[in-house]
Amino acid sequence: MSGATYTDLTPSHRLLPIPPAQKGLADVLEPMSMHGATQGIVDMWDRLLRDHSKAVGNRLHATDYAVVGAISPYHTLKPTSPGAWFINEPGLAGRTDPSRESRLTTGLALCLEDRSVTSKTNGTEFHVYFCRLGVPIFREGGYTFYSTEEHFFSQKYFPCEGTPRSTIVAVPDYHTCMDGRYLSIQPNTFGQRMVEGYSNLALPPLRVWEEEEKQDVWKTMGGFSWYLSQEEAIKRGGKGEM
Repeated sequence: MSGATYTDLTPSHRLLPIPPAQKGLADVLEPMSMHGATQGIVDMWDRLLRDHSKAVGNRLHATDYAVVGAISPYHTLKPTSPGAWFINEPGLAGRTDPSRESRLTTGLALCLEDRSVTSKTNGTEFHVYFCRLGVPIFREGGYTFYSTEEHFFSQKYFPCEGTPRSTIVAVPDYHTCMDGRYLSIQPNTFGQRMVEGYSNLALPPLRVWEEEEKQDVWKTMGGFSWYLSQEEAIKRGGKGEM
């Protein structure tokens, strides 16, 4: 495959090279990804989108979709009903607070890819959702939630059309235009994590393996007894044991 790429989140997006530090193993683990896809992969997705199109008059090519990293409603630590796709990657040039140029708007065609599941499921899953962004329906801390028009969904490593658990997409507030700003902010119900020190900035819900990894590290260190021993060492003038 060619080097991985990421896209601007505007309708007139263009492929740009990802920084070298982000290349490597991910390219091998994600051969179905539209990030830096070869012509063969693009042609494959074109055929799938054509063969499974639910609205022939509204058919799009694979390259018409802005490719965006997202967290799918599967494998969340605390699943909710309904679930939602959480967009979790910054926009233009990787900025965490992008300019208005990378704001998402109603009508934009999106290819949401959850590339995190591939390495965590021994390559048996690759979650991808081709859709068109609909209208904002409600807001919660840090996110505006949109309806979508489903075009194609698969959670298999080798793409196979399926029915998505959710067609709701959660867009970070720094990626939204004025759409939905008239909606009042409701209490958080999807497990998103508010960023300390910011009134309306949140992170996506934890995945199952993120909590497991945190617990494994804690067990390796000896749990709370490790913390107490570190405190005692510091009191005695030592630096503790790392």
